[in-house]
Amino acid sequence: MNLPPPGETNLLRIVAALRDMAEGATNAIARDDAVLGAGTATRIESRLCVPGALVTFAPLDAGAAAAGIFLQEAARNFFVLGHAPGGEGRRVRFEVRRP
Repeated sequence: MNLPPPGETNLLRIVAALRDMAEGATNAIARDDAVLGAGTATRIESRLCVPGALVTFAPLDAGAAAAGIFLQEAARNFFVLGHAPGGEGRRVRFEVRRP
């Protein structure tokens, strides 16, 4: 999704941005699904991640929802999700956004 600048006067661009938002578009720079490991942390490679990036995530199954997921670290090219230990196969969807 491309956001128009604050001084935008072109009504078509403004309406297009509103339509994108209403349809659930995102301004994320990276978006994907990942599987949590069995331990208490999972490192996820993300080429566009940088220190201070905002990483949002949503569990995709009951196991991931019960894992108590939190962002442990955001670094260059990767981030780490902390979570409770558990079985393999717990899935989570994430987005990386600029700091």
